[in-house]
Amino acid sequence: MSYIDYIIQLNNTVSYAIARLETLEHKILFVSDNDDICGVVTDGDIRRYLLTGQPLSAPVMDAASVNPIKLSGYHEAKAREMLKEYNIQCVPMLDRFGKLHALVFDGETIHRESESADTPVIMMAGGYGTRLQPYTAILPKPLIPAGGVTITEQILNRFKKFGFYNFTLVVNYKKNLIKSYFSEVDTGANLSFVDEETPLGTGGGLWVFKGRFDSPVLVTYCDSVIEADYGEILERHIQDGNLFTMVCARKKLEIPYGVIETDETGALCGLTEKPCFEFLTNTGFYVLSPEFFEQIEDNKFALITDIVERCRKQGGRIGVYTIEKECFIDMGQREDRRSVENKLGK
Repeated sequence: MSYIDYIIQLNNTVSYAIARLETLEHKILFVSDNDDICGVVTDGDIRRYLLTGQPLSAPVMDAASVNPIKLSGYHEAKAREMLKEYNIQCVPMLDRFGKLHALVFDGETIHRESESADTPVIMMAGGYGTRLQPYTAILPKPLIPAGGVTITEQILNRFKKFGFYNFTLVVNYKKNLIKSYFSEVDTGANLSFVDEETPLGTGGGLWVFKGRFDSPVLVTYCDSVIEADYGEILERHIQDGNLFTMVCARKKLEIPYGVIETDETGALCGLTEKPCFEFLTNTGFYVLSPEFFEQIEDNKFALITDIVERCRKQGGRIGVYTIEKECFIDMGQREDRRSVENKLGK
């Protein structure tokens, strides 16, 4: 089913809604008024309406519940929490323009079809995956299972939801195994590979893309999923005139102890009980303007954070796009894999 199958127009009748509900796996329809969601109709709403004896030829809003619960922004995990909190069947998610772009059910999300974007995506997939040992002694990190598919496929699927289908994977460790796997799997995306002959760090391997692009590109690593509107991130980068945009997750760290401060003599000069610190963390999701690639030395080891800092000192605008901590799923951690997979959904 497409998401459009769950949309009914304001001028449709109750009888039309009944016929539509019969065809749907999830017995729910959202009433649209010029792309704005103004009501929701379930089979329960229909039964209650029929008991009133009113005509089936009446407008569908006569049977609908008004002001349905909605979620602004792209946050599937939060939407699923709302399903349980409000004991409802579906949470519609609205894009930055207030228009419906996804319907979140328990265990399934149905997205609005996005127009295909020409913007390429580079995935840095050549690392050794030391945080996932001993699994990565056998499988390279891009092929580690997560939520029924590989980590890489989880990430590709997120990009495809926003119309991004063109991917280049920079590979090194067990690269032939990665290429072999994706030669047998239909990802629904256009995949190509660039071999990194020697490890060049988190940024050095990008040197091979110098001169290839005349517009911004997206860069990600193969161990994190970002729940955000990727189109909006790209748009913000362009609007702000950034050389480099870093997607950062808001984090809070609570120290479960009293924190002590002393002076040089060892005397107590301050005590804070269980302090909480808030900061932004790098998610490994970036937007790069073509000029950024010119700052990378050819075939030299480099951390991307060092390149970014050098550009900043030279006057380049480095932007930060902030998301909430729940929107950043780090799949590179070996601990609590089940928790990570639960967050991924389908």
